[in-house]
Amino acid sequence: MDHLGQIQRAVDYIEANLSGDLDVETIAKNAGFSRWHFQTVFSAAVGDSLKEYIRSRRLTNAMLELGSDKRILDIALDAGFESQEAFTRAFKTMYDMTPGDCRKQGVHSSYKKKIKITVEYLDHLYGGINMEPVYKTLPEIKVVGFAGNFISVRSPEKNNMVVIPKLWQSYMPRKHEIKYTISPNDLGICFPVSEKSHPEECGYIAGREVTSFEDIPEGMTAFTVPASEYAVFTHKGVLDTIEHTMNYIFGSWLPKSGKKLKMAPDIEMYDQRFKLNHPDSELDIYIPIE
Repeated sequence: MDHLGQIQRAVDYIEANLSGDLDVETIAKNAGFSRWHFQTVFSAAVGDSLKEYIRSRRLTNAMLELGSDKRILDIALDAGFESQEAFTRAFKTMYDMTPGDCRKQGVHSSYKKKIKITVEYLDHLYGGINMEPVYKTLPEIKVVGFAGNFISVRSPEKNNMVVIPKLWQSYMPRKHEIKYTISPNDLGICFPVSEKSHPEECGYIAGREVTSFEDIPEGMTAFTVPASEYAVFTHKGVLDTIEHTMNYIFGSWLPKSGKKLKMAPDIEMYDQRFKLNHPDSELDIYIPIE
């Protein structure tokens, strides 16, 4: 599976339709990804969410067009903005000047631009990294714990750092109430949800593996993780840096691995090696593959 090539196909589609409607489903389909995995892989490889990348590319092209005689309103509409006012606000946020001021001063190469991503760029960005995972096949897992939905880091409206810590805060003082547990390890399960109030909504459960769903404590939820093969990575260090590990997995390892992501939950395994807010802490991240 040529993930770099798939990302390039997504970028090429975006570039060809910058002035038109761009939706996640269509872009993902053109790239050969499921929607669930596409935005994770894209943002890890590119460094921006899909929405941020599209807006930055549109504004970059618009900035270059300010060197022409084209009306600013027409430039705004071609960039996908509904009005000149909305375009001006976004442009000022990115360039710290209005489109009119930019035109008066002249377009300079020193202005920050969002470059078009290429396979060559991605190869250069992630070259020389060779950390390899351990591969494991896990049977079906029953989990009981506290569950809730959150908006993924792929969205500017992300709230994962609000919702997920609250689930753990609810779980930790009550985990002893869970019956039929298999081990003392704590699990964090991230999974796709079918009914969404936001396009980037996901589910998460903080809990433990059990042998039975009988006698579930009040307020807790049962969840079944299907059997799957996993690529298992070890995150070392404090939790604040876990996003770097995830970006490595999806932005560096996956494009070069030849592996295909499976539409299944990701698993975080917290065992005796995990030490909250400690630089020597370790936890395992299970990425489903097929």
